[in-house]
Amino acid sequence: MKSRSHTSVLLAPALLLLTILTVPSHICAQATSGSVLGEVRVSPGNPISKPILVTLQGRGTIVGQAYTDEEGHFFFNNLPGNVYHIVINEDGYDPVNEQVVSDPETSPMRLVNIYLVPHNAEKSRDTAVAGENAYLTNEAEYGKVYPKDAIREFKAGKKADQKGKVDEAIHHYEKAVSLAPTFYMARNNLGTLYLGKADYTAAQGQFDKVIGTNPNDVSAYFNLANLYLLQNRYDDAERFVEKGLSKQSSSAFGNFLRGSLYARTGNTHQAEASLRRSLELDPKMAQTHLALVNLFMQEKRSADAIAELKTFLKEFPEHQFAPKARDVLNRLENLGAQPN
Repeated sequence: MKSRSHTSVLLAPALLLLTILTVPSHICAQATSGSVLGEVRVSPGNPISKPILVTLQGRGTIVGQAYTDEEGHFFFNNLPGNVYHIVINEDGYDPVNEQVVSDPETSPMRLVNIYLVPHNAEKSRDTAVAGENAYLTNEAEYGKVYPKDAIREFKAGKKADQKGKVDEAIHHYEKAVSLAPTFYMARNNLGTLYLGKADYTAAQGQFDKVIGTNPNDVSAYFNLANLYLLQNRYDDAERFVEKGLSKQSSSAFGNFLRGSLYARTGNTHQAEASLRRSLELDPKMAQTHLALVNLFMQEKRSADAIAELKTFLKEFPEHQFAPKARDVLNRLENLGAQPN
């Protein structure tokens, strides 16, 4: 399979969800179902040219199917703990069968990046790798740029990460980048794992090096923006959100980050505009609805908050935060029904 390169898309939305609905941490830990949030790109990181059909299989049966949005995002929700396979059979590309482990008790949402490899990648590989910022079209090409030992560590890191063995994955990725300092895919994965452990300094170092090696890696810009947002470093977060959006203005997650940033800095009008733009680009981003609820409640716009909660519950009735959303909705409606 394709190289797997992380983004930190989960972290800022998760933080906001806890703020929006004031969900205690123990409720999240007791989640009985999980989600898979993914992105499909054309190796080594180019955008897809059309929506791609993604199939989720479990125990040999189809659990669900979904087309990506124009940016390649897809989402599967309400998944019991299990080993699943993401399957893509798209004309012109090698088949994809990526294993992903859902373990809701330890990680309610799994992030997966899928890289489609064109059928003719092997034929064109002599011209695909050029310069210090190599654009690799498949794993067979790694050997032309990176040592075999680094490739072996990178693959071991991916396998450990898929099994939820974070420390083991970090160990392998660290070895990979020590052997091949320009191995930006390994650095992106490593930085995301550091970010998940709240090691902001280490994560920032890896994302900075990703951009230095591959300045077209949009995920690294959003990863840095997310990192700075988590640290309340709003000027830095804005700088990297805008850099990322300058390269991919149609990014739903980029617009979500921009809206979240505006909301945190009191620019509520721009926050709402950016969050609504995010939903236009990817209606399946449940956290964007909840971010809007939070914004409306901050502005004491109860009617708008109620409408947004109803939309969220209609679109995502089995979402892990749906029960809390229903509680908030009932409370708001009861307050509205009380006599003055």
